[in-house]
Amino acid sequence: MSDSHSPPDSGFCPPRLKPVEKLLCCPYCAGGLAFESNGIRCGGCQAVYPLHDGVPMLAREGTAESWEAEAALDEDSSDYQQAYQEVAEAELYNRAYQDEMLKRWSTRREFRLLDRLLASQGRSELLLDLPCGGGRLSPRIGAHTDLLIEADIAVGQVLYGQRHSKLDTPQIWMTASAFHIPFRDNSVDGVVCCRLCHHLPTPAERERLVEELLRVSRRFVVMTFFDFYSLKNWLRRARRPFNKKPPKMTMTVQRVRELAEANGARLVQYPMLAPTSSGHRYALMVKDG
Repeated sequence: MSDSHSPPDSGFCPPRLKPVEKLLCCPYCAGGLAFESNGIRCGGCQAVYPLHDGVPMLAREGTAESWEAEAALDEDSSDYQQAYQEVAEAELYNRAYQDEMLKRWSTRREFRLLDRLLASQGRSELLLDLPCGGGRLSPRIGAHTDLLIEADIAVGQVLYGQRHSKLDTPQIWMTASAFHIPFRDNSVDGVVCCRLCHHLPTPAERERLVEELLRVSRRFVVMTFFDFYSLKNWLRRARRPFNKKPPKMTMTVQRVRELAEANGARLVQYPMLAPTSSGHRYALMVKDG
């Protein structure tokens, strides 16, 4: 994506959105966006995006067909994109991470990993948390930046997070798809993308995700993925003939490394969340220069 149209300042941008006003772009044509009295208008394709409770609705739905993939897919993440659109549904999801012991333990472990990886890159001015969910990991991400953009394709998650946030760090909330991030190239210091990749059933979607995250980031990306060679996945594959459970949606460390290099970055760290009880890895990809 590149910015082909930059509308002049219209004076309608809410003060809380001013820090990102000139960084936004249309998720369809990459044109510049201008705030108007009735929403946000693209200077290129003239699409208009509404504000819902002050939240810019910039999510473009769709999977591989929306970025002109060569072939239609038998399966994709369309159904997953429709989850948690309602605040009540998002609340149930987020309460599970507060109430269930194993999920609380997982969150504490994720906090430690995020602290370590983000601290290694120094303090940021602007970080993007996508998908942010209801803000479960926001306290740790927010501790490493001056401004945190919270984005999710599900408006229910965004509204839940906005209503329950207790961060001191300033936040900006919006809906957005990780396949079509509504920001210009190299517009944020870093992007944190947790617990999305393993919901994407096709290599085309997983690879598009890495490309988009690295496109909008100036310096680094932190992204989780489910490791094909993890103990957890090995056990899943071994038991599958008997329990008929579907396979995990995985990537290999080598494939993540290849995608990072193809997009101007290096895979520098990839610690596991929990080697014996989880197959998730936290990948830190750093861009040079």
